[in-house]
Amino acid sequence: MDRSFDARASVRRPAGPTHGWLIGAALACGLGLGGCVEDSAQAPPPPAAPPADNIARRPDVSPAGATVGIASIGGAPGSLDDKFQAMFTAAAKRGDVSVVDGGDPNYLVRGYLSAYPEGDNATAVSYVLDVFDAKKQRAQRVGDEVIIRGQAPDPWSLVSDDVLAAVAAKSAANLAAVMTNTPEAIAANAAPAAPGAAAAQVATNASPQPEDGRTVVTATAPAPAVAPASPPSNGYGVTAQR
Repeated sequence: MDRSFDARASVRRPAGPTHGWLIGAALACGLGLGGCVEDSAQAPPPPAAPPADNIARRPDVSPAGATVGIASIGGAPGSLDDKFQAMFTAAAKRGDVSVVDGGDPNYLVRGYLSAYPEGDNATAVSYVLDVFDAKKQRAQRVGDEVIIRGQAPDPWSLVSDDVLAAVAAKSAANLAAVMTNTPEAIAANAAPAAPGAAAAQVATNASPQPEDGRTVVTATAPAPAVAPASPPSNGYGVTAQR
């Protein structure tokens, strides 16, 4: 059985709105993060239709300005949900997403995983992330899928740790893109620098740094050489010997 996979996404594009902040009435239970919300109106999406309303990451905004709590991950059998959540959380933190374990984060995330046959000899592992705002309203839904070559009666039997890691990386990148479009992250990016930071930079009297990553330090001119003192004379034009 060929257990290799193709991390390139194959996204289906359903009709309907494809961008913007979509405000829904569906809510999820936050596992202690931000309180409990209704989930009866928000069933997991059908596995054969990953959402197409992914949004682009703002290149000039860091996602760190908005805090995020991972409410739950569901859909996979056994311990795969917990394993994926750990991978997803680690990938999100590496992508500069401010993931918090408690308190009142700006946003809560609830994820769904699905695995199903794709075409003649492939299996798809799809994910959907629902992002809820502080009012427990769904602000954004993003998702995608990873394709595994091969099929099996149980699609999950083909999902290795490498596949889960690929799904975690793609979904974390989607979450980071969403966070860069939040009002909190945009406002944090526009905030002025801390007092004294600019003055400290100027006071170093360093030359402008090039864009190739090298560090340049202004050279200091060497001190002028000091002539050696003449040895003492005995008064007769003959240098005294020691």
